[in-house]
Amino acid sequence: MQITAPLSRDRIEQSPPFAVTGLDFAGPIFVKNSKEKFYILLCTCAVTRSLHLELVTSLTTEAFLLAFRRFISRRGLCTVIYSDNARTFKRAEIELRRLWTIINHPDVKEFCASKGVKWKYIIERGAWWGGFYERIVRSVKTILRKVIGKSSLTSEELETVLCEIEAVLNSRPSHNRFRFYWKLSINSITFLVREKIN
Repeated sequence: MQITAPLSRDRIEQSPPFAVTGLDFAGPIFVKNSKEKFYILLCTCAVTRSLHLELVTSLTTEAFLLAFRRFISRRGLCTVIYSDNARTFKRAEIELRRLWTIINHPDVKEFCASKGVKWKYIIERGAWWGGFYERIVRSVKTILRKVIGKSSLTSEELETVLCEIEAVLNSRPSHNRFRFYWKLSINSITFLVREKIN
């Protein structure tokens, strides 16, 4: 029997949803009546396996920071973020640190220091290190292909579909042992809204 490495402490310690988050992008996706490429920012909780999806217009640092601010406004501040070595994420970390150091008020500084976000990058060319969020990227892409197929959606329709995909994936049982006991199973949406949506 193969022995697997232990999970990191971040993955097993009790914490609020999205306190420890993995970030990744999926895309590009083309929308109706536009030549722009859209991307999906996937935010995955390392502990509860909850998912949050944000539609972004580009892979720029500015677009990421706006999406990240929307994510934090809805789900709360992260304490640890895991991501790959994408330039967007590295630049965003620098920008966030710069913004936090510009603020001079002592109370704000203390709050930011006490809530400081640690950014951890997986090793380069080692996607398996981000397995807890890379697997969900695949699930999102699979469902998106089945739902959309070859049709073209507007950006609003795409945002709606992403919210529905988020609800479906957050409603899946947390363990395959419970697949026959769907109503009794624990799933990540329980931690977010305290009841199943679908």
